[in-house]
Amino acid sequence: MEIMLPQKMNSQESIKVDSKCIVLVGANGSGKTRFGSEIEAKYNDQTHRIAAQKSLSMPSRVSSTSKEFAEADFLYGYPDANVGYKIGHRWGSKPNTFLLNDYEKLMILLHTDEADVSIKFKDTYKVNQADEKPITKLDKVQRIWELVLPHRKLSKKRGVIEVYGNSSPLIKYNASEMSDGERVVFYLIGQVVSVPENAIIIIDEPEMHIHKSITKKLWDEIENERPDCTFVYLTHDIDFAVSRQGSTKVWIKSFDGTNWDYEVLDKNAELPEQLFLEILGSRNPVLFIEGDSSSIDYKVLQLVFSGYTTIPVGNCNKVFEATKAFNGLKTLHQIESFGLIDRDRRTNEEVDYLKSEKIWITEVAEIENFLLLEEVVRSVAVSMMKNPDDVFMNVKSNIIQFFKSQIEKQALEHTIFRIERIFNKVTNNSTVKDIDELERNLNKFWEEQKFGDIYIQTVDSFNELIDNGDYAGILAVFNNKGLLANSGVTALCDLNGKNDSYLNYVIGILKQKNHYSETIKSAILNKIKR
Repeated sequence: MEIMLPQKMNSQESIKVDSKCIVLVGANGSGKTRFGSEIEAKYNDQTHRIAAQKSLSMPSRVSSTSKEFAEADFLYGYPDANVGYKIGHRWGSKPNTFLLNDYEKLMILLHTDEADVSIKFKDTYKVNQADEKPITKLDKVQRIWELVLPHRKLSKKRGVIEVYGNSSPLIKYNASEMSDGERVVFYLIGQVVSVPENAIIIIDEPEMHIHKSITKKLWDEIENERPDCTFVYLTHDIDFAVSRQGSTKVWIKSFDGTNWDYEVLDKNAELPEQLFLEILGSRNPVLFIEGDSSSIDYKVLQLVFSGYTTIPVGNCNKVFEATKAFNGLKTLHQIESFGLIDRDRRTNEEVDYLKSEKIWITEVAEIENFLLLEEVVRSVAVSMMKNPDDVFMNVKSNIIQFFKSQIEKQALEHTIFRIERIFNKVTNNSTVKDIDELERNLNKFWEEQKFGDIYIQTVDSFNELIDNGDYAGILAVFNNKGLLANSGVTALCDLNGKNDSYLNYVIGILKQKNHYSETIKSAILNKIKR
């Protein structure tokens, strides 16, 4: 269905969206509810809006009434009302802030429909006719509710709904005693199955009170039940927005009291949809990093770069792609974005090139090495009431000895990495025109390579770091996930034997706003080439 969106700020053109599912996503306070109210006002006679602010008080029993009275009371807020009185009765003349209290009206309509359909079936029944029982609105609610919440069952009686568990069918209780989540699931299904055909259904905060594990399934089933309707969701939940695959998504930026600043998002944007939406919810500059939401990278860097929206995207190639894609969408937003990756054996020339592409490089080989910077170790030692000089000197000695024991393995890994980089440049050269030229390039590559020299030079440079006691230099080149464990810092700071305890302690300091946290942040920032 084609829907005219509310007036956009600083724009004279009308914006229309032709979609069966529209997701309006924005931060709290961006005007989403009023945006939904504006759509309802424009299409008042065919719109049913479900407010975020609603009572979930479910009546324990109701009495059925006439179908006409029940429908009018449910849709417009009063049994004798029509669409012209909806704002006054259903919304109490306050469509943006009124606490919707219509659970009883919904239950009366569902039970009235149950009675009407049953009476009609009885009156029209003929002897020996096929047993094709009609499906009521309550039947539809029950089917979806039990599908989404398979551990529970519903039992229908006249004016009453009861609930029981799969394992104890004889122990039943009134549906009004269900949990908030169970009641809201029943309410939402009932609302949608009860609206007229081809309605526009606006749902404010469709994820509220519902566990994330069932939210997608619930709305998938509800939408499948009403393919004739157009669904408009108002949400600030990124996961929910992404779950509405194939929908048109609108980013609500702000509301000035009259008009909205918003953008209809391009479905063909290169950036992954979930990532794109998450970023747009923030006005902070963006920092793409390696790892995922459970990695050390994210746990530490989101605290160091507190003024940024820090987004973990996987490996370093994903950081390149995300940074390039997001910076390529400046016509849609004005948010600065950068990438941050480990140095990971890169040369100075490679680092300089990456900086020109807004990719920052750590001056440590791996993110874990940040935790062993001298200033970090000393800060943890002091806060644990240990002598910082003794702790650091022991950590430094342990790291140098461990590096010395790994020097040949490290030099070999660095050599292989360097050769792979050179080889990739040869084989990925876009100027190669044919197979003969590629073969000439490869032959030249193999002739020019002096693998032994690269290895010897790397060993020599590593030995020089050891001879000079260059602790910072070693952290810059030492790629080893066991570095933290071999440093002995956990025991030296009198933390328990698990290495996570040291990481968690550093994270705890970073969350505080004191001298130690600022010292650690500064130490890490000073080791990032920007």
